[in-house]
Amino acid sequence: MKLSTGRRAVAALTAAVLIAGLTAACGGDEDAKEKVVPVAAGELGPDPFFTGAMGHDRQGLTPRSGGGVRTGGTPGLYGGTLNKSSCDKAALVDFLTDARNTKKAAAWSKVRGIGIKGIRRYVGGLTPVLLRTDTLVKNHGFRKGAATVFESLLEAGIAVLLDRFGQPVVKCNCGNPLAPPSLSPGDIDPGSIPDPDWRERYDRDKTTAVKPGKKPRRIGRFRLLDVDSGKGIGRTAGTDAAKDVRLPAPPPLPPAEAETGTPAPSSTAATRSGIVGTWELAGGRVRVEERGPDAYSGRTTAESGGGTGSCVVEAGREIWKVNGSGPRFTGTVLSLDPQTCQEAGHFDATWELTGTDTLKVCATVGGQQGCNTLARTPD
Repeated sequence: MKLSTGRRAVAALTAAVLIAGLTAACGGDEDAKEKVVPVAAGELGPDPFFTGAMGHDRQGLTPRSGGGVRTGGTPGLYGGTLNKSSCDKAALVDFLTDARNTKKAAAWSKVRGIGIKGIRRYVGGLTPVLLRTDTLVKNHGFRKGAATVFESLLEAGIAVLLDRFGQPVVKCNCGNPLAPPSLSPGDIDPGSIPDPDWRERYDRDKTTAVKPGKKPRRIGRFRLLDVDSGKGIGRTAGTDAAKDVRLPAPPPLPPAEAETGTPAPSSTAATRSGIVGTWELAGGRVRVEERGPDAYSGRTTAESGGGTGSCVVEAGREIWKVNGSGPRFTGTVLSLDPQTCQEAGHFDATWELTGTDTLKVCATVGGQQGCNTLARTPD
């Protein structure tokens, strides 16, 4: 997620993460922040597919701690009420299969990767739950005959439908299809949230991003927390809560590190070697190698840049100088002059291993900070 504005900041980050093609001629003065649209419980949110009574949120639900990137099968990640569904799956199917809503049905099914004829069967296999944490999603709406897509932060208490892997795939009260977010809680700059109240309340430690693990596992029964009694609920996947069973209350959500595989701060040896490797964003790659005790060098693996007026960084050029033992590192990144594309010095930067295969890079230029998250890629 790019959070910087200003010509020099963008130029520095262009060199830092090799994505000159995403900036306008190596720079630009426009705000490059990716907005995160918050949606409160009880609200439809922007561009709703449906405005009827299809789902019921639980307003006033206090977000639980234990945020971070989670898999959908985490016990207690979701809530509900025993033998009571928060979503009307039949109403969703009736709406999407109505001949008057063909355009919406086509857009909806495209997000889900199914044909219109497969909507009834697909929705029948989903499970209604309530979010227990403020949750990041990629939200898909419909406006003026066309689909829209935006990063969104859904408030705890919002009713959603889960697929068999525990992934939120439908926002119940409006029918909008959902997908895993592009962002993680640690990527969010509160300044990218337009609403001032939400900007003030944002807490990365109470915000969740649900993403599939490396080997997604189908879930036969979800272990929920009953938001009325505090007891546990066992809800069979694909049911409407009629077959719920009472279970002991699920344990508190474990620390995010235990769920995501993020290196623990005490695992010095692992985090030292964790940054070594090849990291990629938007086709640009940086190869990080050890150059001394707690010192690393990041070099381009191929010529990068391109696009009209953009700066080109030649292969093998050192653009990162990294120091530390992890999971957080400090150092400098190469900056290019946006006018001449010549080297303009180095700026302070930080690197953080936010997962075994994700690396967050932030650079500060002229008091402005910009960040991007890179993914590990095979050498």
